[in-house]
Amino acid sequence: MAYRCAQCKRRVEFDIRKIGMKCPYCGSKVFFAERPTIAKRIKAR
Repeated sequence: MAYRCAQCKRRVEFDIRKIGMKCPYCGSKVFFAERPTIAKRIKAR
């Protein structure tokens, strides 16, 4: 799964089953999951 580092904003690939995720570029441990840019449409009730 792809994540974006909160500090250096680089895209990082991780295996989510591993413990201790750390950015290989800056050493940060805070990440954001990348989401698609397509907006979801939901039906109103």
